[in-house]
Amino acid sequence: MKVWSRYRKFLIPVCVVIAAVLVFAILKATKPVSPLTEVEERFWPVAHQTVAFSDISPFVNAYGEVRAGREAELRAQVSGTVISVHNDFADGASVRRGDVLVTIDDFDYTAILNERRADLAEAEAKLAEFNAVLAGEEKLLPGDRKQANLATREVVRQQKLLKSSAGRRKTYDDALTALNDRKQNILMREQAIARLQSQIIQSQSALNRAHIALEMAQRDVQDTELKAPFDGFLSDADVAAGKQVSTNDRLAQLIALDHLEIRFHLSEAAYARLIRKDDLIGRKIKVRTAQGSGQTSFDAEIIRIDARVDAATGGRKVFASLSGLTLSTNLRPGVFVEVTVPDQLYKSVVSTLAQSVHEGNFVYVIVDGRLKKRRVTIAAIDGEEIIISEGLQAGDKICTTRFPEMGEGIKVVLR
Repeated sequence: MKVWSRYRKFLIPVCVVIAAVLVFAILKATKPVSPLTEVEERFWPVAHQTVAFSDISPFVNAYGEVRAGREAELRAQVSGTVISVHNDFADGASVRRGDVLVTIDDFDYTAILNERRADLAEAEAKLAEFNAVLAGEEKLLPGDRKQANLATREVVRQQKLLKSSAGRRKTYDDALTALNDRKQNILMREQAIARLQSQIIQSQSALNRAHIALEMAQRDVQDTELKAPFDGFLSDADVAAGKQVSTNDRLAQLIALDHLEIRFHLSEAAYARLIRKDDLIGRKIKVRTAQGSGQTSFDAEIIRIDARVDAATGGRKVFASLSGLTLSTNLRPGVFVEVTVPDQLYKSVVSTLAQSVHEGNFVYVIVDGRLKKRRVTIAAIDGEEIIISEGLQAGDKICTTRFPEMGEGIKVVLR
C-alpha cells in the first residue's frame, strides 16, 4: 500500500495507456476485412488519320479586286451636232469593236471632201498637161540638134570654099547666121524643158498636197462616226442626240474586255513561300467571285509584281490577267474576288490537320492503344492543313483529337 501510494500518480497514466493500446489492438484484430477492388485505367476516345504519302500541291489564298488594265477615253474627233447614238450607249453597256456609238452630222465634211476631190482632179490634170508639153519639147530637141549639126557642117564647107576663093563671103555669113539660129533654138528648147520640169515638180507637190487634203477630208467624214476601238464596257457616258460637241470633247470611257486585271496582295511570308523554287510570273491562278448564292470561277495568269513592298503590311501587290472572258461576263473594275495561287509540288508528303501538330514540331501517333510522341519536319502550312515531309511512316496513325490530359503513354481508343 505504501508503494501504491508512493507511485500512484505515475502508475495511473501508464495503466491508461496500456489499456488504450489493448483496446486498439482488440478492435483492429476484430475489424472486418473488405476485399480489394482493381481501379480501371481511364482512356480517351480520339479521332485519327492513317499516314499515306502522296504528291501535294497546296494553294495560297488571297483577296483582291478587278481593275482595268486598258481603257480609252472616247472623244469627238470633229465638231458638230450629234444626230444618232447607239442604243446601248450607257454606263455598264458592253460593245464590240467597230460598233458605231455616236454619229455626228457630216454635211459640211462631205462638202469639203467633194471640194478636195475636185482639187485633186485639177492638180492631176495640170500635172498631166505639163508632162505632155515636156514630152513634146523633148521630142523636138533632137531635131534641133540635128539641124545645128547640119548648119555647123555648112559653115565649115563655106569656110573652106572662102579660103580657096571659090566661095562668096555672103554665103559664108548666111551659113554662120543659120548656125547661130539653130544654137539659139536648142538653148530655148532646153530652157523650156527645164522650166517644164520645174513646173512638173511644183505640180507634183501640189498633187501631193491635194492627196493629203483629200485624205484629211475623208478622215473627217469617217470621224463623224465614233466607233468602239475594241470590245469592252462603257462608263461615264455623256452624250445624246441633238447635242453640240466640239473637237476633243469627252463622250465616254471604254474599258477593254481582254485587258481586265486582278490586283491582289500577298503577305511577305506567302510571297517568299511561293517563289522558293519558281518565279511567280506566268503562273496560272484561279479567281472566284460571288454570283448570287454561288460562285463563278475564272482563269488568270500572273503578269507582273509591284516592285515596291507595302510599308503597312510588308507584302507585295501582284497583278494577273484574266482570260476566257466574254461580253456577257459579269466582271467590272472594283469587284472584289478571291484568288487561289498554287504553290510548288511537294513529293511524298503527308497532309494533316493543323491541330494534329503540337508545339510546331511533333505529333502523337497511336501505338498499341497508347500515345507516342513523334518528331516531324514541316514542309509547308496550307491554311488549316500542315504538310509533313519527314518523321512518319506509311500506316502510322496520327491522333487528330486534342484533350487536356494529352501526353505520351496516355491510353486512347479509336472512335
